[in-house]
Amino acid sequence: MRHIFSVLFLFLFQLGYSQKSGDSTEIVHVLKEDYKTMVTHDIKKHKSYCTEDYLLIENGEIWNMEMEAEDYQKKANRVLSRNDYFDFKYVKIVGNMAYVVYSLKSEITEKGKLTTRHWNESTIFRKVDGVWKISLIHSTPIVLK
Repeated sequence: MRHIFSVLFLFLFQLGYSQKSGDSTEIVHVLKEDYKTMVTHDIKKHKSYCTEDYLLIENGEIWNMEMEAEDYQKKANRVLSRNDYFDFKYVKIVGNMAYVVYSLKSEITEKGKLTTRHWNESTIFRKVDGVWKISLIHSTPIVLK
């Protein structure tokens, strides 16, 4: 009887671990796909990755989706390429909430000029109708010397 409980416990533990691992993979995928919308200026797609009450904290300012949509629209005529390199430090999932801490390096080329920028960022996710969505991004620029 004890062996049955041991096997059942191991099975349930593995099942729970696999779900969190799958959730972590989905969260990272959503984040990377959302960053691609900054190049395409696809605000509709960006909104699809975010919760209704999404906020962005960047450079000391707090933006809601309406403010970010205005920024996307202002930059819609810019032609650039962007390569993002994420260094994930931590992914923590608790129920239908998760947070991610990462460093981001972006190489942005516009009109032949390459600019490299660095940030430390944290993102809060919420699972909405079975789908992980971005609820808040907090971005802190890093100035390398």
